[in-house]
Amino acid sequence: MARPVDSDEGLLQEALRGDEAAFDALYGRHRTPLFRFAWRLSGSVATAEDVVQECFLALLNGASFDAGHGTLRTYLFGIARHLVMKRVKLEGRATESPEADDAPAAALDPLDGLMARERALLVEQAVMALAPLQREALILFEYEDLKLEEIAIITGVDVGTVKSRLHRARQALRRRLAPCERSCS
Repeated sequence: MARPVDSDEGLLQEALRGDEAAFDALYGRHRTPLFRFAWRLSGSVATAEDVVQECFLALLNGASFDAGHGTLRTYLFGIARHLVMKRVKLEGRATESPEADDAPAAALDPLDGLMARERALLVEQAVMALAPLQREALILFEYEDLKLEEIAIITGVDVGTVKSRLHRARQALRRRLAPCERSCS
């Protein structure tokens, strides 16, 4: 029998009772956005994969989700944020360069495709060069389409601080990408 589209909270309760289909539905719903966020924040595919797995293990091992404090989505992003920051701090390493498969697909004109890949790489490098708190605010807002209020819940700061981080991140990106804008136009 087909499962109706359930709420995250309902699926979580079923998953905690051992319902594999409920867990699969939650995993399918949240895996990709969590992976993208962890990858963009850490710059590492391996770290992102590990973080996603650890998020769901924490959820199933009794992590204390409270719907009164936000959605399951913001809760999972908060766990992912914590895990990435912990790993980056512990490892203190430089980020990996992007995988070739992660570059945008080439346009019909090979030169256009090459230029698009170069621009994408420059933007990615500029984002990775941001201060970590600015980078996470930018990623959550621009790439994951989260609202300022959701980002505030995930990061544990007020909305004004999120706005400030976004503003500083955008300024830094403009400065860093200005030479490219002049030469790539």
